[in-house]
Amino acid sequence: MKNVYKNSLLALFTAFLVVSCELETNPTTAVDAAEVFKTTQDADKVLIGSWSYLMETFNSYANPGYGAMLRANDAMGSDVVLNTRYGFSTHYAFSALYAKGGTNSLSWVLAYKTINNMNAVIKNIDQAQGSETEKNRIKGQAFGLRGFMYLHLASSYAFAIDKDPQAIAVPIYTEPSDENTIGRPAATVSQVYTQSIADLEQALVLIPENYQRNSKYKIDTQVVLGLLSRATLYARDWQKAKTYSDRLLAKDHYLMNESEYKAGFNDIQNREWIWGHPQTTAQSDASYQFHFLDTTTEESYYYSFNADPYFRTLFDDSDYRKKIINWATDPGKDPQKEAFVWMRVAKFKFKTGAIADIVLMRTAEMYLINAEAKARLNEGDALDVLNQLKTARGAVNAQGLSGQALLEAIWLERRKELFGEGFSLTDIVRNQQTVVRKEYPQSPKIDYSYTDAAGNSQTVALTPQGHRVFVFPDQTAFVPNSKYYLYRIPNSEELENSDLYSEMAKK
Repeated sequence: MKNVYKNSLLALFTAFLVVSCELETNPTTAVDAAEVFKTTQDADKVLIGSWSYLMETFNSYANPGYGAMLRANDAMGSDVVLNTRYGFSTHYAFSALYAKGGTNSLSWVLAYKTINNMNAVIKNIDQAQGSETEKNRIKGQAFGLRGFMYLHLASSYAFAIDKDPQAIAVPIYTEPSDENTIGRPAATVSQVYTQSIADLEQALVLIPENYQRNSKYKIDTQVVLGLLSRATLYARDWQKAKTYSDRLLAKDHYLMNESEYKAGFNDIQNREWIWGHPQTTAQSDASYQFHFLDTTTEESYYYSFNADPYFRTLFDDSDYRKKIINWATDPGKDPQKEAFVWMRVAKFKFKTGAIADIVLMRTAEMYLINAEAKARLNEGDALDVLNQLKTARGAVNAQGLSGQALLEAIWLERRKELFGEGFSLTDIVRNQQTVVRKEYPQSPKIDYSYTDAAGNSQTVALTPQGHRVFVFPDQTAFVPNSKYYLYRIPNSEELENSDLYSEMAKK
């Protein structure tokens, strides 16, 4: 672990300085924790700086912070057809994570440095000057963010928990570490999920119920309930997933209307968003993700995350989500000079100034978690919960479904509702499914109709673009539980941490 935590206290100090100009700088890497955590206000700044580090850190243009993992998740799924000219093309072809570079390396560094920062907060906050209420709130948020990171690790570095609960995943650290810390052995996937859920449950106890956050990126009880709903679903604890999602929906069951859905998925003030990352002109690095997500406006540049043409056929004609999925050329280009049309999804759109807030959790996901947990428990209202979401989207209600058919309807609704939000590969892995990609014929051409600059209606025949990658890098067919689906522990960690696989050797 030395490689990841080299100068880690300096990284923590730097995160603190991001939001504080009042602290005198220290030219050494040895930062006095008593000074960093002198007051609860100081500790709060560490939380804010750590969050900024997690969400805004670049290691390449294709990898802006934690959002890079969300984009990779969808690029490696069944429904995104990637414009492979820019970014995430190796993810789409399943070689990026397996090669251990790029997003794979960024994932490891961001997760463990964030965990280490939260370990420092948890260890030192009790000695800070301030009220007990503030100490509990800050400690609870630190547990919440640490639990979030362990959830990412558990669901990304190992197969579904029910495939092999004792499968080796990643190390667990609950104390602050530095460059001299001896690396811990990798824990099992069950242990990592247990750690995540324990952290989140501790956060639920500590964060005051009446805490009023001043921005939706801050973790409150609703965020914790949402993360617990997600974590317990992934860990296959159906009863807890039901309980936590019930509690959250009792607090907030709002589902956005059609105009809100079509507004661009770019504004953290959307009433359905539970958690998100705001962007401003002064802090907008994470907005770069919209160059990939935004495929319909000229403010974007890459137009990468298009849809499988067959994806549109999954929606009822009455479903307003279907209305934002259509064939189109690159925005602003002369269709007469273009060769291709892509199935564009007008879900994500830049705001003015080429910035956009990043969604991390919505109420719709909680409906889907609640429906799936209840379906697993054979509870009668599972279908009703699913239909509440479908009704809100203008879709036709499902009728008479139960058992596996109901589960498959819920999973399909997740694909439709959460497209582009970073759940595709996680759902495939946790349900032991396989990526499914079907070739779309390039003949006959599509008659693409548009209005030219003079206001005249025009039609031009263009070649449709569908999936182009149908096998893994070794030319084998897509299958469940493939090694190509998983994030991999970086080479640097394997070299530095001699105990990493010691538990595996004991088996």
